[in-house]
Amino acid sequence: MNHATSFIVLGACFALGAGVAGCSHETHVDAAKPAAPPVHVETAVVGEQSVPKLLKLTGVLSSNERTDLAANAAGRVTKTFVERGDHVVQGAMLAQLDARSAALSRAEAIAEVSSANETLKNAQANCQRYVNLLAKGAITQQEYDKQTTDCQTQAASADAARARASAAAQTLTDSSIRAPFGGVIAERFVHVGDYVHADTRVVTLLVDDPLRLELTVPEASIGNVHPGLVVTFETVALPGRTFSATVKYMGREIRQATRDLVVEAVTDNGDHALLPGMFVTAQIPVGQETLPVVPANAIIERDQSDSLFEVVDKHLVERVVQLGPKAGDLVAIADGVSKGDQVVVSPPAGAIDGAQTE
Repeated sequence: MNHATSFIVLGACFALGAGVAGCSHETHVDAAKPAAPPVHVETAVVGEQSVPKLLKLTGVLSSNERTDLAANAAGRVTKTFVERGDHVVQGAMLAQLDARSAALSRAEAIAEVSSANETLKNAQANCQRYVNLLAKGAITQQEYDKQTTDCQTQAASADAARARASAAAQTLTDSSIRAPFGGVIAERFVHVGDYVHADTRVVTLLVDDPLRLELTVPEASIGNVHPGLVVTFETVALPGRTFSATVKYMGREIRQATRDLVVEAVTDNGDHALLPGMFVTAQIPVGQETLPVVPANAIIERDQSDSLFEVVDKHLVERVVQLGPKAGDLVAIADGVSKGDQVVVSPPAGAIDGAQTE
């Protein structure tokens, strides 16, 4: 081979690249990645069991009693005794208004009552004398009637004075704003120095133990709901906790627009963990149904969903499931698996979707 021919062959090898056989002196072979070792898992066969059929509803908690308490008097606030979140008993002082003017009015009214009573006492004594004089013929009937009218007028004046005194005493009492029932202060609207009128809101007072759970039951399920029925519910604000309430109040009219009935259940809230206004997810038992059941320790709890691993052809398949009611160590599955499926119990740390099993 001459130099020209050698140059052409080398140029051809350069143009075709190192992948052309016979043009390169070295061969590169990619090393195969090692396969993940099989995962050892324990399994259980999905069975079936009769469990309560549950109607899932959303509801809202509300206070058992609630009022926007008005001042019922006029004056400047001189002192407040509560803050938002304080628990108070019935009759507890919430705020104090300037009572000096009311105290003076009451003192004046009491004095008027005393004066009116003395005047009435004298008039009644004269009336009694006039009765005796009339019997003896010492006075005319006209004179007697005049004195009797005077006695009646004085009696009415005394009654009016006592009424004014009672009103003044009530005004003085109203200057001390008190809780009409025991509960918790949800909001305080006044501060020291504010001038309030009779209709000015002072506080929002509510009863947070017990609470009411308001639910709307579809028309088709109304026949399964009755007073005394126990409802379970959860709230995202308190994850991991399940609460119960007892149906106590039921509406007597189907709402035309939504074809449902408003039902209220009552729940104890002794630890004050639940708050009025919370949205909840409730479950109402409406009969029995047969569902697949799996061991409770097969369930993997996620933030937004629940899942489990099923073994299919010696591989793990993760399935999102919809949970039903619990029955001891078992939990019903409303959707996601079927009777006879093989599921993993207590999934190990290495369990992932698609992993091979031993």
